[in-house]
Amino acid sequence: MVENGKGRLLVVGGNQPYLKSLSHHLEEAGYRAAQMEESPWTPERFKSEPPDMLLLDLRTPDLNPARFVAQVRADEGLRDTPIVLLAAADDLTGVEQCLALGAEDYLLAPFSPTLLKSQVHDYLEIARQRHEARDRAKRDELLKIEHDLQVARLIQAGFLPTELPQPAGWEIAARFQPAREVAGDFYDAFTLSQNRRIGFVIADVVDKGVPAALFMALVRSLTRAFARQNYSLSWADVLEENRPQRGGASHKGRGHAVPSTGTNALKNAVQLTNSYITDNHGEMNMFATLFFGMLDPSNGQLAYINAGHNPPFIIRPDGMVKAALKGTGPAVGMFPAADFRIEYAQIDPGEVLYAYTDGVTEVRDAARGFFTEKRLLTILNRPADSAAALLDHIEGALQQFMTGAVQFDDITMIAVRRMRAS
Repeated sequence: MVENGKGRLLVVGGNQPYLKSLSHHLEEAGYRAAQMEESPWTPERFKSEPPDMLLLDLRTPDLNPARFVAQVRADEGLRDTPIVLLAAADDLTGVEQCLALGAEDYLLAPFSPTLLKSQVHDYLEIARQRHEARDRAKRDELLKIEHDLQVARLIQAGFLPTELPQPAGWEIAARFQPAREVAGDFYDAFTLSQNRRIGFVIADVVDKGVPAALFMALVRSLTRAFARQNYSLSWADVLEENRPQRGGASHKGRGHAVPSTGTNALKNAVQLTNSYITDNHGEMNMFATLFFGMLDPSNGQLAYINAGHNPPFIIRPDGMVKAALKGTGPAVGMFPAADFRIEYAQIDPGEVLYAYTDGVTEVRDAARGFFTEKRLLTILNRPADSAAALLDHIEGALQQFMTGAVQFDDITMIAVRRMRAS
């Protein structure tokens, strides 16, 4: 196949004497064409370099013209390529079959040089117009997709809180940096138990792109809705009966009283979200790691469920890690009837709880090395003046580490800091 300014022509057929005359006439008109002279007669042979026009000889031995035309029209990259048939008077039945399958026109032998040149010119122009129309359609479709993604991003941004609750003596800050137009991460924070508790959530859907964003919206909406519903006393009674007592084994010797209000909302938010997803959307095979904390601002007591998420850290004022809040159940949406255990922790004055998604530690540099938890802990060991300042330091370190690389995953962080008494 030879290119020139007038297009690319391919003659499909055996080495018939009249094909030499045809090629001569095309060369006189300034065209150059290649010839496929032997089997297999399949479009696969020229698919990688598609011609602008095909001339198909119906009298070629072992060639099934109708099948060939059907194969060309079924191929996404070739379906707009004009096909002109080269036939004899006794080939009209085959001509009709091929025209019905998508061939554009035909020439009967002996070929008229003037008519041949005219048809080649006309159908190359048709091919050019088809390609332009197809390119315009692709551009329009891409613009529509881009517009839809921008709208989706705005809608998704509406799921994130515009303001975080800031109870007296506390500071709550968050950062969210999606890797694509839409994300599978989210964070949330809201008041519960008649404003006596603060619920905060950070989650990571195990997928990317639009499917993860839709699943994120589902998980976020369910957890918030179930957490804020009013439940019968029986739920609270069950939780109170199963709650570890002060100094008990499940309390891990922290020596603090456990929260007495709101744990039914915490339990239901995760348990019912998991049940709804596995019952109604189990075929999606999607799930989300999630940390849901229930904070009592009056004394720093924290009840939490860690559903397969990275353990958040409680950082002391000197920068040392006081506790890592490890998993208390599987990821949400993974197993029907999964059990999510409530655990407890204490945030004392000057301490910060830092939670993050794995997009933080799995940030890559230009050499494809990971940021790692070790680097993260190094930054956490440097005391910050506020929760926002801590997240700023981490965000700056991540951006510096990513220099020359592309962000691979969503980055989401939340910090809850208890201020020292003045």
